[in-house]
Amino acid sequence: MAKIAIDPITRIEGHLRIEAQVEGGKVVDAWSASTLFRGIEIILKGRDPRDAWAFTQRI
Repeated sequence: MAKIAIDPITRIEGHLRIEAQVEGGKVVDAWSASTLFRGIEIILKGRDPRDAWAFTQRI
């Protein structure tokens, strides 16, 4: 069993960390962690997915 971490994965704002547990050459489990919460998902909740571009381009 090996545990692999990719950190940081840079984004426009904040960083992302990915960890994966590998057994026999296959990923059997994976985790992600981010250091920034902007709440865009909450703003888009319940809205038509085709309207997401109108909100996210302004944020």
